[in-house]
Order: sequence, then structure tokens, then C-alpha cells
Amino acid sequence: MPTVAVVAARDDLQTAFGEALRLAGLGDLIPRGGTVLLKPNQHGGYGFTSPDVLREAALWAFSQGAGEVWIGDGPVWSLHDEGVQEYFTRSGLLQACADSGATPIDFHAGEYRVIKPDSPVLPETIGFSEYVYEADVVINLPLMKTHFNTLVTMGIKNLKGCLRPIDKKTLHEMELHHAIAEVARLIQPEITATVLDATIAYEGMGPGSATPVDMGLFVASTDFVALDAVACDLMGIDPAQVRLIRFCAERGIGEMDLEKIQVVGEDPAAHRRKFQLPYEAIAETFPDLHICTENACSGCAMNLFRALDIANSLGQEITCEAVVIGPRVEMAEQALFVGHCTREAWDDGPHVPGCPPTVDAIRQALTGIETTEGMPRT
Repeated sequence: MPTVAVVAARDDLQTAFGEALRLAGLGDLIPRGGTVLLKPNQHGGYGFTSPDVLREAALWAFSQGAGEVWIGDGPVWSLHDEGVQEYFTRSGLLQACADSGATPIDFHAGEYRVIKPDSPVLPETIGFSEYVYEADVVINLPLMKTHFNTLVTMGIKNLKGCLRPIDKKTLHEMELHHAIAEVARLIQPEITATVLDATIAYEGMGPGSATPVDMGLFVASTDFVALDAVACDLMGIDPAQVRLIRFCAERGIGEMDLEKIQVVGEDPAAHRRKFQLPYEAIAETFPDLHICTENACSGCAMNLFRALDIANSLGQEITCEAVVIGPRVEMAEQALFVGHCTREAWDDGPHVPGCPPTVDAIRQALTGIETTEGMPRT
């Protein structure tokens, strides 16, 4: 029976982080002088693992005897070099490293271990960051958040950040949920622990335009499937609704049955709330807009949701009836086709080129308004 620890995390984050790991049976996981990799959610948009959590997690690892602490990720596949560094600055990752003595790591700038997975749901070859294999301890540090493609993005989904940029893009051209479950299976032996940052969680139009929720929790386990199941329960979501969790459980990667998971620490019932899901938020804000996103990647989706959010905040009316992103184009009257994956339909309606298009290019196409007066920073 896997153990999942739920710990209040409001005042002393460092102590709470250590307590979550201790209750999960991982109090002594740091070898003296070892290298620890903290792998946060730094997906490329808004809503990332808290820099305060990263700082205190790194300081905790050093206090336990770590010789070196790396904080690293490979953000959305379209970000490289200066783009990654700018994003790490904006997300607070670089400041968390400066404040704790940790080393910032851009997976995209390092080497990848390329394997042939021999799986019908994965590409012929796939590459994982060498930093994952070089570290003595890997702590998966995802965020509690909703996601338009996978319903939630937590312990399982966060592992996708370890892949080569081309693999992240390719997975969206395949059956995404089975592909990520296979990625989780392949990298599972390298993941020492998962600690979910649920201090400030996010609901609604995730991953890029979600709304903050003050949960004040850490959730920790050696079993990231069980952790995601317990976290879903905290979010008012049936874990069986989440295909990533189901497919991982079917592969024997972890446990999703709440009756077979030992929860220690805080009582989940005391913290449970109903999270708004991405398409509930879209339907509430834009009841007359149909969005087709089948197999779309996060790049277009994040920018589309951000553009819709900005247009709404500026009081700008959406002039199309439907928006299509992703490679499986669904024909619709008065549809706007967004991104290069929809180019086969560009002769049939207005379109926005780009891979992905910018937030403002999408906003202009949605509204027909070119002005950026009063535009929030994107």
C-alpha cells in the first residue's frame, strides 16, 4: 500500500517540505555530499512551481547534507536559449537559485540520453535529459493545476519536461495520454520522490491562464500515480476521470484506487474543494465559442487561452464562432484556424500562422482589434 503525505504548508515552507517527505517515508533520502535534482513545473507559461517552494526545497536539501542542488527543467518545446533564461527569470527560478545556492539547469542546453522504447505509442527514439540520470536524488516538484489536454497536470504530466523538445512536440501528434504514461513508465526508476506544490494551486483555463487557489499544502509520495490520485480527490475530481492516471495504473506504474492508498498527515476532507475545469471556465466566459483542440500542443493552447483571457479583460468581443488548434482539423462555420498544424484548412477561413502564434496575433484575429492600449504583459 503506497503512502501519500498531505502536510499544511503556509508559514515555514522548509520545515513543511521536510515533514512531507518524512511522513512519506523519505526523511533520509539525501546522501551525504550527493547531488539533488529538483524538477519543477516550468512549462513556459503562467502558473509554475512557486519560487519560494524551490528556494526552501533547495535549502532543505542542503541542510540534509546535499553537496550540490540543481533546479532544472525543459520548458515548452518552442523555448530555447535566451527564451529559456528569460522565462527562468520571470518565473523566479533564477532568483530561487541565487537565494539558496542551487544551480539553475536548462535541460534544453544539455545532453539527452536517447533510447529506442519499442512501444507502439511512442516515437521510434526518445530522449531524456542526462541530468535526470546524473543526479543521486531526483525530486519531482510539480504544481497542482488543471490542464486543457489532460484535465490535470501534476506528478505524472510533469515528467514530460524531461524529454527532448522534439519529443514533446511529437507526443502531441500521437495518442498523448498513452504516450505520457509510457514516458512515466520509462523514467519511473529515476524518480526518487514527488512533492506536489499545492501551496497556491490553479484552476480553470490551465495550464497558461488558470486562476490561483490558496490550498496551503504539500503532497508527497514515492508513488506519483497515487499522489496524483489523492491530489485529484483534493480537487474534487474522480481520479478515474483522468486518463493519464488510469493508463499509468493499468501499466502497473502506481496505485490509483483511493481505498488502497494510505494517506497520512492532514485529513483530505478538511481541504477538499471543487476545482473549475478548463472547459467549464471557457463555457462560462465564452458560452457561444466552440474550441476544437484535439491533439493540440501546449504552445498554441497556452497562447490561445491567454489571448482569450486578455480580450475578455479588455472588454473586446470575440468575432468568430469557433477556434481550431492542433493537427486534427474540425471544419466549422466562421472558424479561426490557429497555428501551423491547421494549415490544410487555411484556404477555408481566417487563420493565424506561427508555431505557436504570438498571444497578440491570436487576440487580434479573435477580435479584429489591433490596438494594444491597456494590454497586460504577455
